[in-house]
Amino acid sequence: MILTRRSFTLGAAALGAATAAGGVRAAPAGGMLDTIILGAGMAGLNTAWLLEQQGQKVMVLEARQRVGGRVFTLLDQPGTPEMGFNAMAAGYGRGIDAAKRAGVELYDVAPRYRAAGGMALVLDGKPLTREQWAASPLNPFPAPFKTAMPWEIVNKIVAAKTPLADWTEWTDPKNAALDVSLRDFLKSQGLSDPAITLAYDTAPYYGTSAFDVSALMLEFNDGFIKTQALAGPQSLAVKGGNSRLPMAMAKLLKGDLLLGKEAVGIVSEADAASVRCADGSTYRAKRIVCALPFAVMRRIKFAPGLSGVQAQAVATLGTQPLSAAFFTIKSRYWDVDTLNPSMWTDGFAGTVQAQLFGTTDSEVTGLMVQGRGTLARYWDRLGKPAALELITHSIEAARPAAKGQISPVTLHSWESEQFSAGAWAVFGPGQVHTLAPTMAAPAGRIHFCGEHTATGARGLEGALESSERVAIEVLSA
Repeated sequence: MILTRRSFTLGAAALGAATAAGGVRAAPAGGMLDTIILGAGMAGLNTAWLLEQQGQKVMVLEARQRVGGRVFTLLDQPGTPEMGFNAMAAGYGRGIDAAKRAGVELYDVAPRYRAAGGMALVLDGKPLTREQWAASPLNPFPAPFKTAMPWEIVNKIVAAKTPLADWTEWTDPKNAALDVSLRDFLKSQGLSDPAITLAYDTAPYYGTSAFDVSALMLEFNDGFIKTQALAGPQSLAVKGGNSRLPMAMAKLLKGDLLLGKEAVGIVSEADAASVRCADGSTYRAKRIVCALPFAVMRRIKFAPGLSGVQAQAVATLGTQPLSAAFFTIKSRYWDVDTLNPSMWTDGFAGTVQAQLFGTTDSEVTGLMVQGRGTLARYWDRLGKPAALELITHSIEAARPAAKGQISPVTLHSWESEQFSAGAWAVFGPGQVHTLAPTMAAPAGRIHFCGEHTATGARGLEGALESSERVAIEVLSA
């Protein structure tokens, strides 16, 4: 399907029903394309818009039958739950600007979650209050952290003890000595192996365990969050669902946006570059911007092949295993057991987050259940029906009042989705200072962007940061 500025619609059904356009399109009427962009996520869409503002003829190719990449809203479910990107902080200047430009309305969801309180702790299937946890024989934390919940520990330690003097220099080779595993860092702060397993490996934000993520990633993330906090406490989401932001951004584009176009080959020549898609179609332009995760790029054949640090990064840079399941609810069962509807567990239910997107601040519109790391992969091995059944039984076992009151709707695995291959980039120990400084450099007429190439921001803001860098590269080439 070819989407033009005139024909693009917001309808999810229309996007889902779209069929790939075949054939060969070397250039639009009036000459060769200036740039082809692979990927219609936030980085790709913003790069296209920036280049068009400078007069370039641009085409966007997207493998999925929708735009947005890892911004993915269930628009047909109560509260329009988010399976990917959730909200932007007040300091997301690029994200806020993109929303204003696209004409979508942002609203602050932070007050709802502050009013709802934290999460209930469930270990071995049994709920524990903070006081019970502090005195529990299951608590492996050192004395200063006995009253902290498991999910609070790592962030507290990193925030208080980060050895990174300037978080904006996290990729600088001068910080190579800090590019160690998170486990080594936490051990140096007095945490035992059981404490690290519970506090991090149970629901890792990066990687599958503290062994396979660089401490520098957590230290960079800490600095970024602290800087964001200076802008205010707001947490901004798009009214009606975050997917409406990339949909609206796509409407701003002048050139074509083609869905169902999976790139399988890229050739960089002396005077142009070409993309070959899985459906046999070929597209040609002066430059190509690859706004795809490196894990996805592993399936693309480059000619000439990538080399050096860039080839190493594409072959080895990790992505986060993450799966999300959405449940609707029939009644307020938490009023019966008097526990918070949100909960953090060490079992098959992972992390359960109440969705508060109703007409009032206290209305729960559903449950978002996340599995991270090895739990996400276990769900994936089970398959969607069996995983949803297991999650349901796990929640009901921990919360008997929930029995018969929750209904699974869907489960989405970011790692098993071939066009994402994970939720976000993960640098392993030793990879930050060896890969990050140069892995996004152009390769002939091919340029690279995406949140994995950002160095001053993360998430959606990082994707937009990378789009600015790559647009400057293309225009300066």
